[in-house]
Amino acid sequence: MNSLKIGLVGIGAQTRENILPSLLQTPDIQIVAACDGNLGRTDHVRRHIPGVAQFDNVLTMIDKAKPDAVIAACPPQAHRDIAELAMRKGLHIFVEKPPCSNLAELQELVATANEMGVVTGVGMNFRFARPIQHLRSIREGRDFGSIAHVQINHYASKPRTPLWGMNSTLRSFLLAQAIHSIDLAMVFGGQIRDIRSEVQTKSDSLIAEINIGFESGTTVSILTGTMFPYFEFDMKIISDKSSMVQLDNLWNITLHELDHATRTGGSDKRWRGSWQPGPLDSGYARSGYQVELERFFHAIRTGTRFEADFASLLPTYEVIESVCGNTAQVDSAVMQPKSVEAAEPLALSTIS
Repeated sequence: MNSLKIGLVGIGAQTRENILPSLLQTPDIQIVAACDGNLGRTDHVRRHIPGVAQFDNVLTMIDKAKPDAVIAACPPQAHRDIAELAMRKGLHIFVEKPPCSNLAELQELVATANEMGVVTGVGMNFRFARPIQHLRSIREGRDFGSIAHVQINHYASKPRTPLWGMNSTLRSFLLAQAIHSIDLAMVFGGQIRDIRSEVQTKSDSLIAEINIGFESGTTVSILTGTMFPYFEFDMKIISDKSSMVQLDNLWNITLHELDHATRTGGSDKRWRGSWQPGPLDSGYARSGYQVELERFFHAIRTGTRFEADFASLLPTYEVIESVCGNTAQVDSAVMQPKSVEAAEPLALSTIS
């Protein structure tokens, strides 16, 4: 198998803590370059990969290191510009979420990807986390039935100020946090039929209820926001056969069924089975980071589409635009001085 040459852009916390460790465990790839507006940050990559080329300019990195693919972890505005630059050079591109700031920008990225015929990817690691993969396998089982409803509780305590130079706390939160929950709604729901939402604000925090109906008949309700004291993520999936599978904090899965005929007590007994990742599961595989990158590279090698590409995020961004457009008054209610606290900044001058 041919080794893929990878150029890393943005050597901030996400790259150092999740992306680089995942890449170091991935076979048949070669990290040939590291790029950051703060050149000193690229020393972190060199400590793991002696001799890796270091750059503070993306175009220079592409022209000199000649990678097959670029992986970027930057603010969304930089993701958009780096992706356009890489795709126009014929390179495959994987960016951390969010890939851009709004639906119109995402549509432009999708158009460029289609024009250039490259593989694209977005770091939606929740989708590829081991427990979510197990949920998907349960859903596909013949005995579970069709999904009637999905309830997602996604609690957070931040961000409470706009991020990435934006002027909207709501949009910042949806792009930084709730994008995962909305993306999972698409995974389990299908094609959107309608979207309803309500947002409440209190001081600098907010709470949102998002209800999505799908052409399949499935409904999804998401309760999320920053009006919570801690992070928590739970899901319940209810089928038309009265089965229910419950995920607690991206860890424990419990399957409840109305009856289970194989039990000694007969078919009228309720049954419950449980599952959680094994103790030998790799942390990066369990959390989805390594799995998503491996599948992205597989798509490049086979000339196929990566599941979480730019186009796959179009319905998710439609929901984000609907929530923001339906609650425009929220932004003024929770407006705070602009902040970039949740992203490692990459100066745009390093791109061109």
